[in-house]
Amino acid sequence: MMRYPALLDGDEGAYGVVFPDIPGVGAMGHTVAEALLNAEDVLRDYAIETEQDGEPLAAPSPLRSIETPAGNQLVSIPLIRFSGDRVHAGRR
Repeated sequence: MMRYPALLDGDEGAYGVVFPDIPGVGAMGHTVAEALLNAEDVLRDYAIETEQDGEPLAAPSPLRSIETPAGNQLVSIPLIRFSGDRVHAGRR
């Protein structure tokens, strides 16, 4: 699974996540958890749209190479792809 470095910032009630490797792609949320979940969603959407356009995905940079501005937190966001296969819980 690929993971992309991202920068998290904000204050209580308004958090944002941006991807240094993917300009223009970002997410927001009322909580840190919501912002991170939304970041996973927009990263997946970016991958789908980029591949549909026949373009290669941006390569994720190593975390150690990302400069973290004051007030930001460096996080790693997984690119989670859905297979489209249904999963059924078995009965016992």
